[in-house]
Amino acid sequence: MKIRMVETRSHSHNVYDQSLIPRLGLPQIGAILTEQGHDVRIYVETLAPVDMDDLLSADLVGFSTTTATTPPAFAMADKVRQAGIPVVFGGAHVTFLPDQALEHADYVVRGEGHATMVELIDVIEGRREPADVPGLSYHGEDGLVHTPDRENCSNAVFAELPVPDLSLIVGNERMGDWPVMTQWGCPFNCNFCSVIKMFGRKVRHRPVEAVLEELENVPAGKSVFFYDDNFVVDKKRTKALLRGMKERGFKFPWSAQVRAEMIYKNKRSGEWDTELLDLMRDTFCKMVYVGYESVNPAALEEYNKQQTVEEIAESIRAFHDYGIHVHGMFVLGCDADTVETIRSTVSFAIRNGVDTVQFLTITPLPGTDFYYEMEAANRIISDDWSLYDGHHVLIEPANMTPYELQMESFKAMLNFYAPRRAWKMLAGNVIRELPFLIGLFFKERKLRLALPKIAWMSLSPKNWLKIPKVLSDALDIKHWLRLRDVFLVPFFRRYAFQHTREGLFQPQNQKYIAWLRKLAQGRRQAGGMAS
Repeated sequence: MKIRMVETRSHSHNVYDQSLIPRLGLPQIGAILTEQGHDVRIYVETLAPVDMDDLLSADLVGFSTTTATTPPAFAMADKVRQAGIPVVFGGAHVTFLPDQALEHADYVVRGEGHATMVELIDVIEGRREPADVPGLSYHGEDGLVHTPDRENCSNAVFAELPVPDLSLIVGNERMGDWPVMTQWGCPFNCNFCSVIKMFGRKVRHRPVEAVLEELENVPAGKSVFFYDDNFVVDKKRTKALLRGMKERGFKFPWSAQVRAEMIYKNKRSGEWDTELLDLMRDTFCKMVYVGYESVNPAALEEYNKQQTVEEIAESIRAFHDYGIHVHGMFVLGCDADTVETIRSTVSFAIRNGVDTVQFLTITPLPGTDFYYEMEAANRIISDDWSLYDGHHVLIEPANMTPYELQMESFKAMLNFYAPRRAWKMLAGNVIRELPFLIGLFFKERKLRLALPKIAWMSLSPKNWLKIPKVLSDALDIKHWLRLRDVFLVPFFRRYAFQHTREGLFQPQNQKYIAWLRKLAQGRRQAGGMAS
């Protein structure tokens, strides 16, 4: 069959719309289908536009969506179905709301889709009945049909799945970091997270040797992003992987998502796991993405985060001591939050030297405990799925209006990423590394030749994210990594400030902010207060 699959881009202006890293579900399914002889091509809209003529000549078109990307995917799917081509949807959102997706599709693959997709093709080609396929939703003769859920795959099955075939993605050469998945699932149970609802709390992992073999094929000049929701679950396994990377002499910088307590060898005593931190440093870990969520103890308890503010501060210090940058991920707006606790969170991030952040508003993603809690309390204020991106307030907070929470989230980003902080950081870095920079300029001819191009690219914020590639091509790995430490975080901070301002003044966002303001005014008036 000629199969085309699409990962659409959100219509909103959000932290993900500049992401040049595809999710790995479609490339993995694509690898399986290609092995079976099918003609597969994947479109990821952040990398390249979708060729509608190609889609409209396919035998089957699949869409993978997050909640925020369902509206554009639904619109595109409607056009495909009008041409008489069957459409299938997959992903977390449609897993939990399949009826909605079936208004725009012929089939919905719920949960992990690698096995269900293979069996669905058997259905389409007449070799199997849809009722016999677990985890499938479809249009039956008497209405919508949802077959029993398919159990998540075993560790043995997961270990045998093929490596995602990134070559199937149109525009794959534009990818930023090279994505690698080593495990599925997360053993924790944060109440707002959809990962455990989709992949479960039982972690399945690939053999260390298989991951190392995949890493052998990372293209020159690429950084690696480990796509695991929690990179350090089994420390013994993580250390074995890092030792293997060190022994094989891999020189690429890498980043991953981790939890704060991974720094501890013994959390009770507070002793650091220096062996793990040494291995991370020695294998060129340059950034960790840490779900800190809040520095309000009551909020951490509400989120079921199972960590303390002291552990958060200690983790920042530990990573920095080992030369690893920290991207702190915070969630604002739970019932324990107030305007004051939100501002305290921003102050904490600045005071403790977090390198980069995201301050996202708590979002009731379908399928999560938080979603059902807010739905039961009638506290969800919008069902416009395009707004479910962490940048828009979608609930009635307990201690402020939705408008106040919305504006505090913007203020948080603009305060943290204030240009004066970026320039101060850059100046400090340059002064500290001035002898190195002067020597680099005179010794590296390729760098001197690249400077005019870099200067031209720096004039446009849209090109700032392309500058690291130019620099990495001009320098050897050792010099590139040191230079990257000087400029990367300050430049990203400057870009993030610009991106946040653009988002604030985007017409769609201005319209939503105006609606929230009007909503707040109406409620104050209804309560007998002056507007």
